[in-house]
Amino acid sequence: MEFLQTSLDGILFGSAYALLALGFSLIFGIMKRINLAYGSSLLLGSAIAVWVNEHIGLGPLGLFLVTITAAALVNIYVERLCFCPHVGKTGVTASMIASFAIWMQLDEISSQLLPQRTHEFPGIEIGSVEIFNLYLRGDQILNLWIAIIAISALFLILRCTRFGLLLRASADNPETAKLLGANVSRIGIVTFAIAGFLGGTSAFLILSSDGHVTPLFGLWSTIKGLVAMMLGGVGSLVGAVLGGLLLGFLEAHTTNLFGAEYRDISTFGILFLVLILRPGGLMGVAHYRTDRLAHERI
Repeated sequence: MEFLQTSLDGILFGSAYALLALGFSLIFGIMKRINLAYGSSLLLGSAIAVWVNEHIGLGPLGLFLVTITAAALVNIYVERLCFCPHVGKTGVTASMIASFAIWMQLDEISSQLLPQRTHEFPGIEIGSVEIFNLYLRGDQILNLWIAIIAISALFLILRCTRFGLLLRASADNPETAKLLGANVSRIGIVTFAIAGFLGGTSAFLILSSDGHVTPLFGLWSTIKGLVAMMLGGVGSLVGAVLGGLLLGFLEAHTTNLFGAEYRDISTFGILFLVLILRPGGLMGVAHYRTDRLAHERI
């Protein structure tokens, strides 16, 4: 029963990690680049929401809407400044270095909005539920449902809309997609906005569960998102979801067995083993095999 309780807690919390990993995988899958400023954009979005809440009061719903909107706008700012000017294979390194520089800028702005080390981040207070001697926190159940809705909406957009078709075409071959009439620049903006909405949702779920936000949240979310993405498979959206859930599962059991101080060490140890035994992650190997075969056919 203790194993089931710990596993359930880890999966519930891992749903927020899955949203973080999806944001990274969405950008990497389309542009084949890593946005190092992603976590800092979520921090700034959260900081703006907290600042507004402290001055005028927003309530949980208002805090959520401001968080995801600000995170999306900051993400678009990063795309326009770091990724749009550096196109083609030669721009991969330049865009990554530029996103690292913007990371520092966003962290500094966030520290000005959050002058104290810890600021309250009010969440939705929901009582716990007991099912077959398993205790489920109401806020974590709500977090899981919000994560499921957000993930489902993303997959519907990618698979059932014209924009999703253009986005997947740009991911496979941006030059050909552009020749066929796709506005690659606009697709980049919308992709970063969607990643911002997903990340902002994840930031709200995590911070509302913790009840506070600190200036270190940007670095923390960057590390967690990258680790979850690499566990699941770089470039695979399904792998990103699985990687986030697996990361939450591993952290919960590590904390339960050895204490919170060993949580991150064990996580990086598992990642090290996964990258040795299956370098592409759980689902990344199949992704890159399919990508290689497609280029061979071309």
